Amino acid sequence: MHSIRSRLTLSYALALGATLLVFTMVLWVTVSGAATRAQQQRVDSIAAIAAELIRQSDSLGVELIVTRDSLVGRQLAPAVRRTLDALPGYVIVTDSSRVLYASPLVLALSQADRSGLPRLVLRLQPDEQTVRVKLETTTLLLAARVGRSYGSIPGLRVVAGESVAAQAFLRDDVMEPLMIALPVLFILSVLAGWATAGRAVEPIDRLIIDLEAIRDGRSLHRRLPVESDQNELDRLAQTINAMIARLEGSFAALRRFTADASHELKTPLTVLRADIERALGSPDLADDQLPALEEALAETARMADLVDSLLTLARADEGRFDIHREEIQLEPMMREVYETASILGEEAGVTVELSVAEPLVIQGDPVRLRQLFLNLATNALKYTPRGGTVTLALEHRGDQAAFSVHDTGQGIAAADLPFIFDRFWRADRARSRGSERGGFGLGLSIAQWIAHAHGGSISVASRLGRGSTFTVLLPFEPGSTHAAYTPHVAYASHLPPHAVGEG
Repeated sequence: MHSIRSRLTLSYALALGATLLVFTMVLWVTVSGAATRAQQQRVDSIAAIAAELIRQSDSLGVELIVTRDSLVGRQLAPAVRRTLDALPGYVIVTDSSRVLYASPLVLALSQADRSGLPRLVLRLQPDEQTVRVKLETTTLLLAARVGRSYGSIPGLRVVAGESVAAQAFLRDDVMEPLMIALPVLFILSVLAGWATAGRAVEPIDRLIIDLEAIRDGRSLHRRLPVESDQNELDRLAQTINAMIARLEGSFAALRRFTADASHELKTPLTVLRADIERALGSPDLADDQLPALEEALAETARMADLVDSLLTLARADEGRFDIHREEIQLEPMMREVYETASILGEEAGVTVELSVAEPLVIQGDPVRLRQLFLNLATNALKYTPRGGTVTLALEHRGDQAAFSVHDTGQGIAAADLPFIFDRFWRADRARSRGSERGGFGLGLSIAQWIAHAHGGSISVASRLGRGSTFTVLLPFEPGSTHAAYTPHVAYASHLPPHAVGEG
């Protein structure tokens, strides 16, 4: 339950469940009270009707009390008994000490209940009061009528009752359908709440998608859409747009500074390099000055490489570095890169192998693609110890051309993999060879830019002690006519040195 939609739905479900629970409890109490009151009114009405029947029989001169059996004692007359038998519920008529009449339902009770009920009836308080009487097998709600006006016999008591099970029937009639309907309503309401919450957070999802598209300095020109109703999300989008605008200005200023500084440094570095080379060729050069001048020349060359790399990236960030696309055949380019890498591998004591080179045709810039491939190959040579192997491969994967470089070097730590394409970042702890001077950490950034500029991608898989594999995926055109690839003989003199292994 980490999403806002899930938390909103859960909160709604809890609130709805609590509301339904309280509603059910209130309804239960209300229905129970109504059932009890209705039953009290019924038993009181039955008692009143029974008393009225006795009074009318007495007023008509009907004999009320007869004694047919000396063992049984006095009882209501049969005519009166037949009249009272028609009444519903439990009806008992007593004098001050004994039962004169018991309805069929009373007679149907168990022996224990029939013997215990008269004692309870004789203890009932006067008129219009209902009491709950618990017997061994059932519970009755009783109402008593006591008064002389009910007949000529003093102390005549008329009691009517009903089983409280009738209340349960009434509650069940109301509560059972409700218990079936409430879970269904709860589930439907939760589903409706989930859908409503989804519609409520849908603008947030769109906002997240738009923000994910603005991940780096090259996408800061984009803005989040703002609706016209000026709700909370619109104000948030406006605030983020203002922040992005400030970031865009800062990034633009930084790119301009990098490009301007790199451009301004190229001329003095070129002059300095020419002066050092002229000094090295001087016949008057002393032997003790030679190491210092060679070191100065090497550092000047490194500075020129760095400036050229920075200028390339700055122009790429500003969109001023155009990709000149043409139909090119990758196999001859691959074999040329393989030959160059083999020569460099001989000097480093590393074996270079070409496992597969399929004839694939793509639309791209041959200069930049060769720079990309050679960059990855020379990086693999740089970080592979003597006796190791670097394997190159060019093959198709679906609708893409896959160029891969696998080395048997020390590999890259998993914690370093997310950062290897960052500028000026180098995994020296895992990849450097202490005997060699490292690069600037810009080669892989340039390689990534070239791959993205061609609509492709670059990825790496590596484990410490087991080497690394860099893979470049580029869209190719299977049905294209293979165009001849002309090797760039003078390419090495025109490409900036950062194109060869500055990762």
